[in-house]
Amino acid sequence: MCKFKRILVALDGSDASKHAFEEALNFAKNEDIELMAISVIPPYKGLVSSLSIFGHVRDNIKKTYIKALEEAKMFAEENQMELKTFLEEGRPCEKVIEVAIKNNCDLIVTGRRGATSFEKILIGSTAAKIINDSPIDVLIIPRKTLLKIQKILVATDGSIPGNNAVKRTAKIAKVYGATLDVASVIQLPPESIIGEEELLGILREEISKQLEPVINEIEGLDLKPQVFIEKGEPYAVIVNIIKNLGATLLAIGADEETGKKLIGSVAQKIIANSPVPILVIKKNGD
Repeated sequence: MCKFKRILVALDGSDASKHAFEEALNFAKNEDIELMAISVIPPYKGLVSSLSIFGHVRDNIKKTYIKALEEAKMFAEENQMELKTFLEEGRPCEKVIEVAIKNNCDLIVTGRRGATSFEKILIGSTAAKIINDSPIDVLIIPRKTLLKIQKILVATDGSIPGNNAVKRTAKIAKVYGATLDVASVIQLPPESIIGEEELLGILREEISKQLEPVINEIEGLDLKPQVFIEKGEPYAVIVNIIKNLGATLLAIGADEETGKKLIGSVAQKIIANSPVPILVIKKNGD
């Protein structure tokens, strides 16, 4: 029930992807999960004056991705882990998802360079495109963070995809022996509103009603979640709750439709600023 069986890690030669791979390997080793790694040589779009120059540039680009897989293999061998690797050419997002699906992977892992830089480069980045387009759950591991499924915070906006993510995350928490807490954020316009407190009360009550059957289902798994319904800038509120709880993993939901809207959304800021790994739930079932 919601236990990961095959993980595919996307490597691009960066320190961020290397760190993500090392954390994924440690997790896979401890949980007896099959581990795979992929490195995708992207199309070279630069203008060159001759075929010989193009060939030289192409070879140098290719070496980076080959080296990333070689280093991953060495790290796996040092840790007595088997590692299946894939070297592909083409659009990284498409190839990563294609290989994940062909090999029946149930989790794709990617790195995150850092809160500030990631937010600036998220639009158009391979990581963002994978998050948007993958039908498989995606785990983003920021640099200098550890992957521990021990204390999970799941954020929901009260939508059907959001609440389905809460249910699936609860099953993940159960199978890995983790605790689970739930957060929902009310975002009001920055300008003051007449009767704001009354409006907040109404909204909190409405969200509580929406969450009630979900929480009941979670409690049926012998989990006892705290529920936070707070006002503010969503990413800032979520980050603050993570820090106060000492959460080790953040989960957010995205189905096929909402996932397409990730870039430029509230989810983008949450992913960019989370101080812990982020699990993007793309599936509703087990």
